[in-house]
Amino acid sequence: MNKNKKQIEGEQELHPFGGTPLGVWVIKHLFSPLDRRLYRWTGDRGIGIGIGRPLAPRILLTTTGRSTGLERTVPIFYLREGERLIICNVNPGFEHPNPWTLNLRAHPVARARIGSTSGTYQAREATDEEVTRYWPQFVRIWPAYQTDFDRSGQRSIFILEPARSSLSSRTRADGGSRSPS
Repeated sequence: MNKNKKQIEGEQELHPFGGTPLGVWVIKHLFSPLDRRLYRWTGDRGIGIGIGRPLAPRILLTTTGRSTGLERTVPIFYLREGERLIICNVNPGFEHPNPWTLNLRAHPVARARIGSTSGTYQAREATDEEVTRYWPQFVRIWPAYQTDFDRSGQRSIFILEPARSSLSSRTRADGGSRSPS
């Protein structure tokens, strides 16, 4: 993706802010809910909170609440390796653990929506080797991850593998289906 000077400057301002207590609160309570709605309405057609376009590839991750059993959906950055999706959360050190990480540990089956396509995935925590391989890529996407990790020492990286029943087809957000690409 080619970025213009204004977008790069905006990202440089946003990343340090994202590593502050106020920035974490703003992202959690304002940006994330708005981004989730924009994503659903547009199918992630280049509209996002990141200075007019998404800062990095992101998915809508739907987990099952560990206490309530209700579905919980959050937009998060991700990496892709073949059919696998890799997702990350870093606790900034001044918050409780992010609910989606606790939900995935309790109920490791989740739904991920990329654009207008969604699928069911089996989640597992990354091995030490996988953390070593993927961590630098996440820091490139969102440098505040490193700031938060340096402060708290707490990060969670999950590998999402397509669920067996999800391999034969993917579901479009409009209810249709298509073969996996």
